[in-house]
Amino acid sequence: MTNLPDYSNYTKCMEEIKRRLVAIDDILAGRRTTSFKYTNLEFVALQFRKIFELIVLATLASHQHLFEGLTKKLAKEWQIGKIIAIVKKRNPAFYPKPIDRVQSPDHPKIKDEWKDVLSGYLTLNDLVLAHGTIGNLMHANNPYREELALDEIEKHFPVWRGKLLRLLDNHLVEFPDGKTVLYVGMQSQTGHVHTSVFSKSEPTGQ
Repeated sequence: MTNLPDYSNYTKCMEEIKRRLVAIDDILAGRRTTSFKYTNLEFVALQFRKIFELIVLATLASHQHLFEGLTKKLAKEWQIGKIIAIVKKRNPAFYPKPIDRVQSPDHPKIKDEWKDVLSGYLTLNDLVLAHGTIGNLMHANNPYREELALDEIEKHFPVWRGKLLRLLDNHLVEFPDGKTVLYVGMQSQTGHVHTSVFSKSEPTGQ
């Protein structure tokens, strides 16, 4: 087992998120079905839950020695708040930071300036609340309550989807070493996730 990071694992997590979003879109647009409305909604809810968990765990996936040490602990934990607390101990800056790529005033044909996205994206608090909403549905015992919960949760799907895209389309993520930042573009011209690795520069002395 190597201690060297493999940033391609983060990319694989983002590619999986893209595939799960395609599956969500296919169900919601009626292009695919699981045969019944309630199983369709349960399927979509499960995809969102998996996406939320991938976002939380993705930075550790690139550091195999950190991730493997947590595998057993994470396998026993289903509360997203506790999972986040575990991940934060290894990487406090694990959550994606959404950005807009804008044209530079010095180079109008090049989108090489990054500006922070300040609103409209899925915040960590949004993720925790959404994950909890899905968990309540998945653990419902009363069939009548479950039907009402499905109707209610369906209203959240387009909101979650839109906020997810705003969070992930172009984002930065910091890795556990505290020095490495990954730029991630989910909608590259090739159709695949594009990444670039950057190292934080050390402040120069006066």
